[in-house]
Amino acid sequence: MKKFDSAFGSAATKVATAAKKTAEEYAEKKLPDEPAFTTALATRIKDSLSGFAKGGITWNAKILSSHGPNTEESKFGADILGALHLDLPGYNVNKGFLAQAKRQEPGKHLVSKEWARLQEQCNTMLNFTSESYVFIYSLNGVFVVPSISVVACNNIEDLHTLHPKNLSAFYKEHFMCFVGDRAIDSATPKALDNLIARVKIQISASTTVETPDLFTNLRNEESERR
Repeated sequence: MKKFDSAFGSAATKVATAAKKTAEEYAEKKLPDEPAFTTALATRIKDSLSGFAKGGITWNAKILSSHGPNTEESKFGADILGALHLDLPGYNVNKGFLAQAKRQEPGKHLVSKEWARLQEQCNTMLNFTSESYVFIYSLNGVFVVPSISVVACNNIEDLHTLHPKNLSAFYKEHFMCFVGDRAIDSATPKALDNLIARVKIQISASTTVETPDLFTNLRNEESERR
């Protein structure tokens, strides 16, 4: 993997530029809300990495629906489904993550209702994958904290105090395979369906009667009768 450090570093720099330009648009009030910021950011990242596709680094995103009944966002707790495909010499993997976006400036606290909703969204994402994050949008750029850090808080916190990474550092770790769930193999509705199916299997497995213990109890009862 060390031989790919230069490519991963260059790709991460492209992501940093995409985040910087999007934050500048936000500062200029060209992006009025989180959905607009998210769309602009995801499009810029995808476009900035398009030149790396021939080299084996491909990234795509799906913006989850957030309007109308039974939306994808309400179901998964996320705004973004990100998917990375690495097709490098001797190294091939598909993996991705879920992310919820939140606007917050350093030193500012969310109101209690908004914080409670964010924690609920993070819990929902974590039900589907541990690779779940909050993207913090601010005038200074885009930062990332794990969802598990958010749900661990007993009180309302400034997200900027939860050891955030800047987006470039997060994506470099994504490229280096410190970040990513193999069950998220594409930025498509099918990938979301796969996450739902995995949770259903896990729930089914956890509620299955443990037959070995049942048989053991029956044998013990039979022995006692003898």
